[in-house]
Amino acid sequence: MRIVPPLATHGGRLLASWFPDLLWRVDSGGDKVAYLTFDDGPTASLTEPLLERLAQYDATATFFLIGGHAEAHPHLVRAIARAGHTVGNHTFTHPYPWQTPATTLQAQLDRTTKLLQDQTGHPVRYVRPPYGQINGAVRQWCELRAHRAVMWDVMPGDFLPNVDQPYIERFVRRHLRPGSIVVLHDNPIVDDATPAALDTLLRTLTADGWRFEAL
Repeated sequence: MRIVPPLATHGGRLLASWFPDLLWRVDSGGDKVAYLTFDDGPTASLTEPLLERLAQYDATATFFLIGGHAEAHPHLVRAIARAGHTVGNHTFTHPYPWQTPATTLQAQLDRTTKLLQDQTGHPVRYVRPPYGQINGAVRQWCELRAHRAVMWDVMPGDFLPNVDQPYIERFVRRHLRPGSIVVLHDNPIVDDATPAALDTLLRTLTADGWRFEAL
């Protein structure tokens, strides 16, 4: 399973030029700036620890939230926004886009953006399709609703069962480059690895002159 992170990372870099309407990497002008993103939250067990670690290193990030989770934990959505992080749309129930009718998928996206905007008082302008399954329905919806679909430049695979803290740290450090969008998760399945890896990465990379900003 450890073949997934390099395939997802290098495959995404190859696909980026074919899909310029999708955001794979940010033009940082060569500055050591990277963009951490967290999928699947908010969650009762992990969102607050992630926020604490980000605050400790004066880092901001982008949280792609599942509408159903946001509906259950509105105080966490507000906490994310209050801390200066960007809130993005990750659908309402996290379906497989390639297996979901276009009208159903687009209705989920509409519902989630409205919910998040109501909860935060801020516009939502970014969406990440679950599992990275971009399709015509998502791209059409983004065009009509003035959203940008966000993919990634670095995918360490923290959600995989055989990926541990040291692997996440090594993979991110090896593949990070100016403007990288890094995918991590706010999901109980990563409780044992991601918070600790995030702490080490923020500490060491900040010391190396990197900044972490929200989209």
